Amino acid sequence: MGASGLGSFGLGVATFYLNFLYRALGFDDVRIGALVGSIAIGAVIGALPAALAAKRLSRRAAIIVGGSITGTGIVTILLFEAFPLLALAALLLGCGGVIVSSSGNALVADATAATDRPALFGQQIALGTTASFLASFLAGAVATPVAAALGLGPRDPQVIRLLIGAGGAIAAVSVIPILFVGAPRVRSGGHDAPQRRALFLRFLALEVCFGFGAGSFLPFVNLFFADRYGLSLTAIGAALGCIAVGGSLGALLHSRIAVPKLGQLRAIVLVELASLPFALVAAIVFDPVVAVVALAMRSFLMYGASATMTAFQQSSFAPAERAGAHAGFLIAWNAASAVAAYLSGVVRGSAGSSGYQINLLTLIAAYLVAALLTLFLLRSHQPRGDAIARAASDSAA
Repeated sequence: MGASGLGSFGLGVATFYLNFLYRALGFDDVRIGALVGSIAIGAVIGALPAALAAKRLSRRAAIIVGGSITGTGIVTILLFEAFPLLALAALLLGCGGVIVSSSGNALVADATAATDRPALFGQQIALGTTASFLASFLAGAVATPVAAALGLGPRDPQVIRLLIGAGGAIAAVSVIPILFVGAPRVRSGGHDAPQRRALFLRFLALEVCFGFGAGSFLPFVNLFFADRYGLSLTAIGAALGCIAVGGSLGALLHSRIAVPKLGQLRAIVLVELASLPFALVAAIVFDPVVAVVALAMRSFLMYGASATMTAFQQSSFAPAERAGAHAGFLIAWNAASAVAAYLSGVVRGSAGSSGYQINLLTLIAAYLVAALLTLFLLRSHQPRGDAIARAASDSAA
């Protein structure tokens, strides 16, 4: 959990400035969309190494390898300005991230009883989003004094690169707690790919819908506040911090309030549906305060549902399958997100700041389809992965 908090804080600082760096280097919305999409493509590419790492390395070693790849991407961003090299850096960020995520989630699931997973994943997400709040708030606040000390403007590429480097250095420190993490024993059968193909494909379809919706807007939320409302970096940092706080509270409360009363599946679907009106409000209002509140409420609901969904997925597969299954889900999510990120950049390039409304409406439509599909595809499914030592091919568990 300590590693998750440190990593989220450092990467939160770095990613806060990425889009602003691209803008400062003179890239238009289409190219920025392509660079953001490259991160997702990198995650797709990294899914195979993630699966291989699950078979050949301990969870801890795989996390360290993934973090090293991510660090290489950040260093590349700091050193180069050419679009192809920045695209390569984005690929490395995505590739390293998927290795860390797949092994990290499997590590948490292996060390946790099935009944405790929704709460623990909620706590993990809450810690990460709280760290992101601090990162966003501080990142927005320090740009001006750092720029003044250097005699430059707050959106000068040199200032932004310095702050990205500081975030990357903090994220690198997160490897220290990982060195002290023990490896829970995984049951016999090694670290396998998912054997129950029908169940795996059902989850995969949901990830495609959520990935497309998320990629259409969420990577550009900092530019949304900058372009649509003309906010300063300090104000944008505060806005993103408020949204992160909403997500943190939702991740903590969903497993404590919604899940006991509704059960996991209904708690996921109903909360996802409840988040959609808030996204609609953010799309149509012209008051930045109302937009922040609406997006914070959307985050409150979706982060809670996301934590429970992650626990639901992990509990559906045998311990030996979990890293492979999670890598597969990330392939689907990130492939869809990459396509959406590129298309959303094209939309904004054509429509200007009003393109953000189209991006948000796309998110709403994709999440609506995903929520309804969740209910339809999983209505009779009960997770029983912990009871399986080695799954039979395409079994119903």
